[in-house]
Amino acid sequence: MNKKLFVLVVDDNQADAEHNIKLLRSAGYDISYQRVETADQMREALDYEPWDLILSEYSMAVFTVQNAFEIFQAHGADIPFIVISGAIGEVKAVQLIKAGVHDYLLKANMTRFIPVVERELQQAHNRRELINVSSRLTFIEEIHKSYVENAPDGVFITDLSGNYIEVNKAACRITGYSKDELLTMCVKDLVPEDLKEVVSHELRGLMKSGSITGDFQVKRKDGLIRWFAVDAIQVSQNQFLGFTKDITDQKQANLEVLKAREELQQLNRYLVDARENERGKVAMEIHDELGQALTAIKIDLNWVLEHISDSAKSFQKVSRIIEMTDDTIRKVQKISSELRPGLLDDLGLATAIEWYCGEFEQRTGIKCQLAIEDVTNADEQVNLSLFRIFQEAMTNVVRHSQAKTVNIKLVYAPTGINMIIEDDGIGLSQEKVKCGKSMGLIGMRERANQINGTVEFSKSARTGTKIVTFIPFQPQIVN
Repeated sequence: MNKKLFVLVVDDNQADAEHNIKLLRSAGYDISYQRVETADQMREALDYEPWDLILSEYSMAVFTVQNAFEIFQAHGADIPFIVISGAIGEVKAVQLIKAGVHDYLLKANMTRFIPVVERELQQAHNRRELINVSSRLTFIEEIHKSYVENAPDGVFITDLSGNYIEVNKAACRITGYSKDELLTMCVKDLVPEDLKEVVSHELRGLMKSGSITGDFQVKRKDGLIRWFAVDAIQVSQNQFLGFTKDITDQKQANLEVLKAREELQQLNRYLVDARENERGKVAMEIHDELGQALTAIKIDLNWVLEHISDSAKSFQKVSRIIEMTDDTIRKVQKISSELRPGLLDDLGLATAIEWYCGEFEQRTGIKCQLAIEDVTNADEQVNLSLFRIFQEAMTNVVRHSQAKTVNIKLVYAPTGINMIIEDDGIGLSQEKVKCGKSMGLIGMRERANQINGTVEFSKSARTGTKIVTFIPFQPQIVN
């Protein structure tokens, strides 16, 4: 064992004191001891050393055990006090135990000596630990109480019915009620009348799950309706601990942002629709009015060419004018198609993409590889939005990608349309995708968003850029 033990021996017989110390050492204790036999010696010893054990002789000539025990009690130390006697009556023994002596032993029967010492030492240790734990708990409780009371957010404790058991200052401040008022109220007393059933449902869910998190409208004492964020958890069989704070200003700000975003989206949809309508109108006027006028000019020039009888120079000049008219007609057709391809309205998205890719290859030299499906009953707005996204993507290929080849896939499935555009160029950085400053990318996302679709930008397997557009709908695929 070899445990250090400081023992105070109250005995006027040196031999008896050393005998008891010898027994302790034989039990494995490392003993340091002092023997006293007067009141002054005992008081001085108690003040000088932190003793672990006191052994007192019962029968002493001058300094009695009663005197020793009174000094011990006056000192107030929690130390095992064991009395050892040659002969002690049962009445005396009972009186000693009642007075507070921890145990007594007969010199004729010391077999209990070591077990009694070990027991009393252990109990004294347990008492000290209990006092330490109790002190720490008291300290922690005081800190916790101070924190709860001065916390910036509302803190409350309720029973299973939602009745307030405890609230802090912040809870009183944000509700407008005093502490005494809240402790006579229930959670539902703070809820507007039209929301009581909703809150009752949430409370039932709290009792089932043991926790709840959410935003709720609360009616303050002054009648104002405010938004409170609430987090509550069950902390015992019949109590809930909750935290709450007023988030009305944050809620209002969020609502204003959402409203502004919705208004912006509505404005953007209006501008996009207006732009498309104007494009269609301009394309039709160019095709019908200007195209017809140029065609008429060409016919008349051909008539003049057939009936001209002047020199070869005149013939050459008219021929040149006809060539210029043909070139102008082709340019008008090109401008009209780019503004609003007639093929898109007449023959569908797939045909319009094929035509555009043909023109794109001739104009840029970039190869287009197509794998596209067509459907006859696709929504006109879906076709138009997908075509505009496709146009913007192909424009970016020319401007930024340095690609040699572009793969275009158009796949119709029961869940919607997938359009995948993938090039073998230098790629699009994620910084540019996330920065929110590229009007082309923003426009593509907004086009898709208007028809409940999505556009995703990533690096392709061919090191270039991959753009995946998905528009959900339920088409009927034509084989």
